[in-house]
Amino acid sequence: MEVTIPANMKELIAKRGLKESDIIDVVKTAGSAKKFLVNGNDGLAKKVIGGLTVYVMCDISKKGAPVVKSAYAHKMSIGKIVNIMGDSDWKTADGKEVKAGHVEIEYMTVKRNGPALVIPDTGDAYVEEYLAVKTLAAAEGLFEKKRA
Repeated sequence: MEVTIPANMKELIAKRGLKESDIIDVVKTAGSAKKFLVNGNDGLAKKVIGGLTVYVMCDISKKGAPVVKSAYAHKMSIGKIVNIMGDSDWKTADGKEVKAGHVEIEYMTVKRNGPALVIPDTGDAYVEEYLAVKTLAAAEGLFEKKRA
């Protein structure tokens, strides 16, 4: 599988402190395991690399040649599904429902509940970009400052 990373996405990836090789790894791993979430031509993949959960949004309209549209990550651990709030526009690669809900999120021994896309059948969850790059990033920074 060939993964295309446009120049503007290379800049975003670098700005967010991510590695291009990790982005490619996330997409290839998700593609081979059919672990993408799908919404129209968009595919959302994730993989835990070290202590970081890395997400990649791709245009998957061309079979076997995803184009990276965004990438983001968070350090928090995602735990069990706490509740299911309703439907979402996403499906799993094999057509299962993906719901909007809440999951346990843990960082530096502090647990809270937070919104996520959840797969009730498997218990898996995906954090959306707006939450990871704003709220979770701010919370991680505060916890790290407090610990120092």
